Amino acid sequence: MTPIKFILRYTAVPFMAIFAVVFWASHHASAEIDARQYAALSGAYASFPADLRRDIGLALQSGKLSKWDYSSLVRKSLNDGVVLDWPSDDKEGVAAEREKLVALVKADRP
Repeated sequence: MTPIKFILRYTAVPFMAIFAVVFWASHHASAEIDARQYAALSGAYASFPADLRRDIGLALQSGKLSKWDYSSLVRKSLNDGVVLDWPSDDKEGVAAEREKLVALVKADRP
């Protein structure tokens, strides 16, 4: 076996597979959350402590919440003793629920 074949077979292909998985995972985590997740944050926003409200405002600076941001916000809310309650149905769309949360964040700013 030549050195080129060895490198391609045992080094390049595994690295390409790892790269593909990392790319897929980062793309999946950067997707926007759904309407029920926005509604859960909006419903519990009044009971959040000030630092968690600030973190939500910082996460919403891009205009949308990613799954990555949502998971860290849920973790922080659980650490603060606030449990999020998802609505049983999503009557409104993502844009409407996002606007509700943005309105709460804007009203909370000094």
